[in-house]
Amino acid sequence: MGKDQRGFPRSLVDMVVKTRVKDQWVDSKVLDLSVEGISLEVPQPLETGEMSTIELEHSEWMKKNQVQAEVLRCDSNPDETEPRIFHVVARLIEPNDDYLMGALNLVHGTGPKKDRREPGFGKREDGR
Repeated sequence: MGKDQRGFPRSLVDMVVKTRVKDQWVDSKVLDLSVEGISLEVPQPLETGEMSTIELEHSEWMKKNQVQAEVLRCDSNPDETEPRIFHVVARLIEPNDDYLMGALNLVHGTGPKKDRREPGFGKREDGR
């Protein structure tokens, strides 16, 4: 697996959302998110480079919102014998302020979080 090049930490979340796949909305599950990206489980495959809309429901940490995303990767779930669930990693396209505030609250506030970057990410040799 390649080196993690994320610029922002991701927060682990358990949130059901709607994802626009082709011309229909499907229920999806958010695995983690950051201010610049999102990881989802969806019931249908999406093509790399495909644009999609993700509709987040109101929750303790996020307001109801829609964000545009570009699919970077879509893989079937390796734990399943028949791929019925697909893991999608997407880059958010110009997320709006409400989304950014909610994501920052998750990452830096009281919400569930897990920074998956290496401990020294973004620091100089002297640790600062």
